[in-house]
This record gives sequence, structure tokens and C-alpha cells, in this order.
Amino acid sequence: MSYRLIKGKFALHYTRADGRQQGSYPDGDSIWFKPDEPELLQDLGGRSADLNGGGFAQLRFEGIDALELHYPGSNHQHKDGTVAARDFLLKKTGFTNVTFKDKPEPEIDSYVQFCVPIDISGYILSQTIDPYGRPVSFVFTGNISRPDGDDVFLEVDKMEQSLNAKLMKKGHVYPAYYAPRGDVGGLPWDLRNRLTSLSDNAWMRYWGVWEFDVSRENPQIKNMDELMELAIWPKLYRRLALYFKDDNNGLANFEQWLTDKNKDDRVFIMSRGEHTHLHNTFDINNNRINMRYWPEDIIIYPG
Repeated sequence: MSYRLIKGKFALHYTRADGRQQGSYPDGDSIWFKPDEPELLQDLGGRSADLNGGGFAQLRFEGIDALELHYPGSNHQHKDGTVAARDFLLKKTGFTNVTFKDKPEPEIDSYVQFCVPIDISGYILSQTIDPYGRPVSFVFTGNISRPDGDDVFLEVDKMEQSLNAKLMKKGHVYPAYYAPRGDVGGLPWDLRNRLTSLSDNAWMRYWGVWEFDVSRENPQIKNMDELMELAIWPKLYRRLALYFKDDNNGLANFEQWLTDKNKDDRVFIMSRGEHTHLHNTFDINNNRINMRYWPEDIIIYPG
């Protein structure tokens, strides 16, 4: 499958026109990227990227999903898993001496104040922009000889050099597979299968998040405080987090809430060859929720 090559720099903060520092809130599957040629992030798959005051886009990594570090607001998933994924990403990107300020809660630093170096050269391969203005990308550090803006066919071996694959290989992220939006996006089977094999290998060794994951262990979740203690499939976490934010307690009304709020995502279960909805991917009993399928078995239809 061909992707647009976009060269640029990764950064965690920048200096604003008024001289003040503007920091980012990186997590395990997202980081700032400043394209050398901003027009390459315009009209990509029918959408254009949102650039901040420093000219940076917030990336969304293709094919993976890290535990949420600040969603919604200062809420988060399992502390050790979220921080480990973020720190692994920053290290593999090449940032050191990262310092933070403004803690959303006492045990997690989140807002970047300083790092070494200031920025790092790299490039992304992208086909589309998500509804929030983020380029959905395979992310690489270093240089590439191809011209900026080139269409690049992504082979499996090349994909394994991406930060996406490195995060998956060490178990810091979940598989997150989305169907194409029309004829745009989606993962070809060879890239998806390789990412799944990397995830399976990490799961068998209890690496990264798999040391903590309870998605299929029937955890009890009655409120936001209990939810934040757990490592579960991030897609399900985000729906539950919004549900509890709506002043719900317990899980009795969760499935109805998904329907009422138009949050019951359409999905495809690969092992069953079945089109269905998000509420059919889990079971609820007495405030306990359990995933019926592993994340790599689920393809989500984009909104």
C-alpha cells in the first residue's frame, strides 16, 4: 500500500512568539511533528491536518493504541502502563533529560517543560487525517533518500523499523485496526498480520502492558476511580470514561448509553466474519465487564 512521505522534525515543546515555552502532553502513541513542507499535510485523504502555533501536528500512530494518559482531561488508565509506554516512545524517538511540570494528579508528570535535544529529524508515512486533525501515520526517526511528498509503498520489513512496530514489539500498545473510510486508510493484511504477531509475542512474555491487562479477566468497574486503576483495551476505556463522566454509576446502563450517545461503534470480528457493534464485543454482569475477543480480532469502522 502506498503512503505519502512527509519529512520533518519531532519536538516536545517550542518557543512562542511572545518568548514563552509551549509544551506538549506526549503519550504512548502520539507526539508532535513539524513538517518541512506543511502543504503535504493538506488534502490528505480528503482532510487536512490541524497545526498548532509552532507549526506542529499531533500525530496518531497507525495500527496501535496506547493506554490513555490524559483522557478525558487529567484522567488516565493504569499508571505504570501509561507512563512506561510514553517513556519508551520518547526514548526511542531520541529524547533525553525530559522534564515535566503541572501534574494533573500527584503521581503523573505530563506537561513537557524541557528535553534534549530540542527537536529530532524524522518522517512519517501517512494516507489520511483523522476527524481530530491528526495525521494517521507510520512514524520513523532519521533520514530517507526519497523526495519529500513521494508516494512510498510500505513493505513489512520497512514497517518493522517504525516506532509503531517497536512499541508493539515490546508490548507497550494494543493492536488498533480501523477499516478504510471509503477508499482511504485501513491496513493491508500483511502489515496488520505482522503487527499482530509482534503483539502476540509480547503477550506471551507478559511484556509491557500485558503484565497489567485485565480486559478479559472480568474486572469490576463501578465508577471512574475504579476504571483508572485498570489496564484495559483503550477503545473500551474511552467509552467507559465518557459514560462515567455523564454521572453514571455502575455498568447497568452502559450498553443503552452507547446507543443513546451514538457511541456504539460498528465493528467487524475477523474470527467470526461478522459485522456487529461495539456492545457485542463484551459481556457485563454485576458491574463486571469482560471482552469476548482480543483487540487484534476487531476492526473498527471509522466515524
